[in-house]
Amino acid sequence: MDVSEIIALHSLLHLVFHRNKNQHGNTKWWKWLSILKRITLKLAKSLETDAFHTVRLYKEHLALHVIPHCYLAFSIVIADGQFSTIGTVLVAALARLTKATGIDKEMNSLHGKKMAFRPSTCLKNLQQEDVGEVVSRLSESFISDPGSQSDKQDGLEEPNSHQREARETATIAVKPSGQKKRKKNAIDDLFNGVL
Repeated sequence: MDVSEIIALHSLLHLVFHRNKNQHGNTKWWKWLSILKRITLKLAKSLETDAFHTVRLYKEHLALHVIPHCYLAFSIVIADGQFSTIGTVLVAALARLTKATGIDKEMNSLHGKKMAFRPSTCLKNLQQEDVGEVVSRLSESFISDPGSQSDKQDGLEEPNSHQREARETATIAVKPSGQKKRKKNAIDDLFNGVL
């Protein structure tokens, strides 16, 4: 494992982190950039002190937890399109880290644990993400006629003639008698069909 490569990756992640903290600090993927930056620093320090047991623990933690979540979060940034360049830089840094640490080769033998860096697993997680449903502004299900079947099913009876007249007169807008009629202009013509 090359210590200088991991230190260079940490400095790249630190620069990205420092430069974009104000703009992206509250986004969901930012958490994973922060975690990745911290663990690369810890890994570089443990490599410098020759603590091989802690290096092995950091590598396993990277392979089993951090890299899959980072890959998923950074690929969502790329797919979003608005900040795809920063997402591409982060995915490239992640790939450089897996190659520099040897995680891509060593951790393939750890199939018994949660398999670390498989794009198929990340794609399954991405496909399971709930993205919502498109709802139109004026749906027919929300607009009901006064004597429709849904009103009768809800136990509401059709109003008698007096109630119907009161409802119709309440909906008619009454202009005060002292108000002058406005002249129409081109803007009024544009928005005439909207109301």
